[in-house]
Amino acid sequence: MPRFRLALTLALSLASLPAATETGLALELSSGGKVDARRDRLAALHVPAGQPPSVFLPAGPFKARWEGVLVSDLRMEVRFHATHNGQAAVTLNGRKVLEGAEGKEVTLNKGDNSLVVEYASPAQGDATFRLDWSSRAFPREPVPPDALRHDPAKVAPGMALREGRLLFAQLRCAQCHLGPDKVPAAGQGMPELAQSAPILANYGERMREGYLAAWIQDPHHFRPGTLMPRVFPAGKDGAIDPRAADLAAFLVSQGKPAPEPAFTPEQAAKGAALFANLGCLACHGQPDAPKAAAERLPLAHVAAKWHGAALVDYLRDPAKNHPSSRMPNFRLSLDEASQLAAYLLASAKGSLSAAPKGDPAKGAALLASSGCLDCHANAPVGNHPSLADTLAKGWDKGCVADGPAARGKGLDFALAPAQIAALRAFSKTDFSSLRADVPAEFALRQITELRCVQCHEHDGRAAPIVGLKDEAAALRAKAPAPAEGDPIPDGRIPPLTWLGEKLRPEWSAAFIAGELADKPRYWMTHRMPGYAAHAKGLAEGLSHQHGFPVADPQAPAVDAEAAGQGETLLGQAGGFNCIQCHPVSSRPATGAFEAPATNLATATKRLREPFYARWMLAPTRVDPLTKMPKYADEEGQTQLTDVLDGEAQAQFKALWEHLRTVK
Repeated sequence: MPRFRLALTLALSLASLPAATETGLALELSSGGKVDARRDRLAALHVPAGQPPSVFLPAGPFKARWEGVLVSDLRMEVRFHATHNGQAAVTLNGRKVLEGAEGKEVTLNKGDNSLVVEYASPAQGDATFRLDWSSRAFPREPVPPDALRHDPAKVAPGMALREGRLLFAQLRCAQCHLGPDKVPAAGQGMPELAQSAPILANYGERMREGYLAAWIQDPHHFRPGTLMPRVFPAGKDGAIDPRAADLAAFLVSQGKPAPEPAFTPEQAAKGAALFANLGCLACHGQPDAPKAAAERLPLAHVAAKWHGAALVDYLRDPAKNHPSSRMPNFRLSLDEASQLAAYLLASAKGSLSAAPKGDPAKGAALLASSGCLDCHANAPVGNHPSLADTLAKGWDKGCVADGPAARGKGLDFALAPAQIAALRAFSKTDFSSLRADVPAEFALRQITELRCVQCHEHDGRAAPIVGLKDEAAALRAKAPAPAEGDPIPDGRIPPLTWLGEKLRPEWSAAFIAGELADKPRYWMTHRMPGYAAHAKGLAEGLSHQHGFPVADPQAPAVDAEAAGQGETLLGQAGGFNCIQCHPVSSRPATGAFEAPATNLATATKRLREPFYARWMLAPTRVDPLTKMPKYADEEGQTQLTDVLDGEAQAQFKALWEHLRTVK
């Protein structure tokens, strides 16, 4: 499949599977006499006043209905709880078990339990809903996504519309086929409408002519899933069209490359280790691999593509010539970027088909006539049918044709049949969905687009990077052994599942953007890269997915008495000895050898207090692989009975109050 957009296309290909095969729930939303359905991770939402609950529905009062099955490994007694500001009900196995906020204790069967959750928003203001559960074995917590299943057929039409909407925006259909009455200007409505193509200036400083000709001829050969279309038809036996060579010749005539850096074998060896330590191999195959594995973008032609100095510059700032690039910014030093470039250029052995000699003058003329400037300079030349005309004729020819015969002069985006079907389904809407967006849906799209789950566990699915430890170890072995005190390779990357509930959005937005100097997990070689163009929307959307607004309630003044008790509980004498693993401000941990942990001075800046509270009560319920010990028993008591009578929640609150005072 030519695009890495699994979360948004699975519904199209899995509709024939048995019911309840996919994680999450089927969510039906209704508003203003219209109905829409999509997959949802959790039975939770937050919709700010004046915003629609779905991109395909109007703003205003709405109803939400989640349906699926709740899977349990054991037969047990549970109780459901709902946090909301409207009307709510929960039905389990055909029996209503909650109306309002607190449900009665019910028996959960081993295996599948049918689940229906209903919520009606208030007539005015924000709408908020969160579904929790509890039992005698665990405290109150959100019903986890990996315990929920739904029938993808129930949401297939809605998911197809969303896939078509995303493709319409990212393939920049409205750049060629103008439709200002239907498509808002970039920066308004759907964020992806503002995505830009790479800047064409100074290509001669950056890239090599032979690669550019081959890329223009067949971009999908080099990068499966690219948004760049094939402009010229394929020649015989893969021969490069002279027009592709002419365009490449013109582009490289703009600017001259800097002298090639004299990279050393030592730099290349360190670059190989850096490729592993930064997690590059989660998204990219190694440059000397004959063919990248599925879901990993190939790098075999890096040396054929880049001039050395330009590659160093690109690695340090991928967005410099492409603000919408999905390649993140790792904030590399000059030495690090040079080492990575040395490794990539020395290892990449991909060969290119011979290209005819290009004519820069002909290429200059082709730049406009072939439509390149429509996307790369946001300058539509106006020689394409309008959006209204293409809609009137039906989307079965041109770029969305089923094959070359019907495509004619249309561009070849290497679309899969499911993607063509999704675009055609979207073409039958009124396009009003482009004028609005829902942050929770934006976050869902971006988690897939930015490939977050390559490194982060998510909703019970292991991250692929975990299976690449042997490959990473072989790369690290090329470089000198790390010195004592250096960061730890293969440190566990935190799960993504609860991030929207866990982190304060203002902190997570800055962290995702790469704006924070301090690294929370300072002991790891992995480095969270920066996604500046996506950070604010991701932080807001993840928060809404979990049923939280972006702004937390104003915290009251610090409780001085509780803070004093918390200081005692933090230490070793009469406390939980948190300082053994956690540094606190400038004071290092006293013995964190196998379980280093984050600096507690940042805890109240990073974490939402409700998440902190449930984490402290039962850490392994949140993350089964954590090394954080559980201090509270099933009765909510700790062994430190001299402080606050051993009441766990009161003690953990006291710890929080103390941490609020730490600078």
